Amino acid sequence: MKTTLAVLFLSLFFITGGITEISAQVTIGTGEETVKGALLQLKEKESITDDACNAYRGLGLPRVTLSDKRQLYPMFLTDPDIATSGPNAEYTANKATLDKTHTGLIVYNLVEDEDKDLCLGLNQWDGEQWTCFQQKPTSAQFTFDCASIAVMGDYGDGIALNSSHYIRLQLNVTRVGSYSISATSTPDNGYFYETTGIFYSTGTFTITIPGTGQPVTHTQGVDLVNPGDDTPDHFTLTSSGGGADCAFDVNVRSTAAHPEFTLDCAGTVVKGTYFEDQPLSSAPSPINGESHQLVITLKDIPASALGSLATVETNSVDGFSFKGSAIISSYPAQTITIPGTGVPRGLNDKVLTITSNSESSTASCSATVYMLIPAKRLMAVGQTQVLDIVYGYNPARNTTRNPKNCFNTLLTDKDNFGYSQWSILKFAGFNNVGSGRDNNFIPNTNPDSWADDGRDIIGLEIAGWRNMSAAKLESLLMGFNGKPKIDIFMMGYTGLPADALAEYFRSTPTADAALDQAKCQKLVDFAKSGGILMVCQELPISNRNFLRLFFNDNTINTGSGATAGANYTLGFNLGNMPADMRPYYCYDDDPILKGPFENILGRNWGEDASTTVYVTYLPLDEVVIYSGAREIGNTSRPADGVTIFRHKEYPFVFIGDAGFNSSEARTYWNTTSSVCPFQLTSKVINGKTYNNYPTYRFNFGGSGNRVYNTTFTANAFAWCIYQAEEYRRAHR
Repeated sequence: MKTTLAVLFLSLFFITGGITEISAQVTIGTGEETVKGALLQLKEKESITDDACNAYRGLGLPRVTLSDKRQLYPMFLTDPDIATSGPNAEYTANKATLDKTHTGLIVYNLVEDEDKDLCLGLNQWDGEQWTCFQQKPTSAQFTFDCASIAVMGDYGDGIALNSSHYIRLQLNVTRVGSYSISATSTPDNGYFYETTGIFYSTGTFTITIPGTGQPVTHTQGVDLVNPGDDTPDHFTLTSSGGGADCAFDVNVRSTAAHPEFTLDCAGTVVKGTYFEDQPLSSAPSPINGESHQLVITLKDIPASALGSLATVETNSVDGFSFKGSAIISSYPAQTITIPGTGVPRGLNDKVLTITSNSESSTASCSATVYMLIPAKRLMAVGQTQVLDIVYGYNPARNTTRNPKNCFNTLLTDKDNFGYSQWSILKFAGFNNVGSGRDNNFIPNTNPDSWADDGRDIIGLEIAGWRNMSAAKLESLLMGFNGKPKIDIFMMGYTGLPADALAEYFRSTPTADAALDQAKCQKLVDFAKSGGILMVCQELPISNRNFLRLFFNDNTINTGSGATAGANYTLGFNLGNMPADMRPYYCYDDDPILKGPFENILGRNWGEDASTTVYVTYLPLDEVVIYSGAREIGNTSRPADGVTIFRHKEYPFVFIGDAGFNSSEARTYWNTTSSVCPFQLTSKVINGKTYNNYPTYRFNFGGSGNRVYNTTFTANAFAWCIYQAEEYRRAHR
């Protein structure tokens, strides 16, 4: 039994006073009972009880024009035929209720409106908005930055494109959605570029579009080396984004010539500066102006190889590698530069293997990339008046003497601490502020007003130390206003012991003494939180006060040791020390005595000019002793006295002689002297000349004596830099 939908609805519904009643489940189209799970079933073929076809026609849903994603329009418009007429009174008063009670309402929408997120076809009201039965992604809108197009890869006739062949460009997305981009050439040469996808956000993006196919013919002219007669393939880049098309050219080389050459391994040059976790780049390094490249010389090139493509590459080592290509344009030799990519890991030197596509039999080469320790900052405090102008022991003082035989010269010479392949310690290096003698120093008067400019070396005279607040010192040590923290702090020569104003930590109960203690407490906190601290002082009271503060032990005391010209052993000396002190001294592999400049274990150091201060009652199990209180030939001073030590747990080095790095311009190699043990020299190592290499002072304090103060300082600073880098790596 079949009937129309309108007739059935009239027969099924009994309408009285606006109330509609349905007494049972209903099947429309036949007289059969509906399936159990349906309130209403439409079918017109009888006796169908499975999933077979049971009708010839469908449900004719109402066709409407939706105009608002979150409104029940046109159902509740003031005028259903006018989308802008607004809600009627009932919807205005009861929108929240009506929205919920109409959940599940289904219509067929006649209009697609992407701007309003309304789709063509079946839509249902979910209680809050209209939703499409079938989600259809919108089309993205975007424009190309044609100037940014870069063609990647080497193209040769008869060679299929691979993952290295693509174009890269920037585009600006103004509406999210799906996209398709393609580039084809006119005339077609057997290859093209194509990609599809979805943009999920707006903004500027860089995308890559892979190439596919295989060039049929080359575009090089008769002259394979000179591109003047080439006729590149002309491509048009089009998209679904609505923006203007772009044009670009691709040159396809002839594969008729074959690369033949050998590698000049000895001529390989590594360019750039390399730091852990810093990506390799084509931008010049701010340190030496070089980008990350290998410069390689090809040799033994025959004339028949002209026009061929030479490809040279390395393996990947600890996250980075090098690869590049160039058309062979000269013979019998040619230089090729290949860029590096990736992010290096670790501080060890990287040995890379270089290979090529040469058809000649050629052995591979190796290249060593030296990793650098990043820049560190040094703050040095000490007297810099007449004495330092002569003796140059403050590392912040850039002497104008000739030769420049001083502490600052040792640290700023890039062959000692620098970024070349010959540098003893490969490091970003310390740099002076200009060439002036005092340029590194900040004001003595009101130093708290000085704004940190990020310089490598901050110099402060003892007068400036006295005038600086503890808060200002802490801001410099820990970093302030975006400036890096101080990595190494050195307290150097502050004046003669008889000069009370020279004390860096006074004990007199005055406001000045309290200020000294507050600043020294900042130094202690600095060292115990990872900062590197070196104290090179011979002032008994200051040293006693500071060490008591550092070790929190008021039993520590100081005494006067040997006078000018005395020699002390670096390491344990059984000749003047009891055997039971041996465990407190440094081991044979100590990182300072056996440092990168020279192994000086068992060598001597010399007391300069005045009197060494030794320390007693130190907690010996907390320190590594380098030198005891007894100079060579003396057994009367305390066996447990210490003149040079470092702390086992914290990066703190103490030297009980303020003139430890005192020098003069003239050379004392053949003159007996008891002053200025610091000495630099010219030395050739593996064919490289080092003009300011740390060495021994000869005839110091007596005929034939050699003292290695300078080498100890160089090794100690290398240790300080390593310690600062280990701290950075642990807290990055």
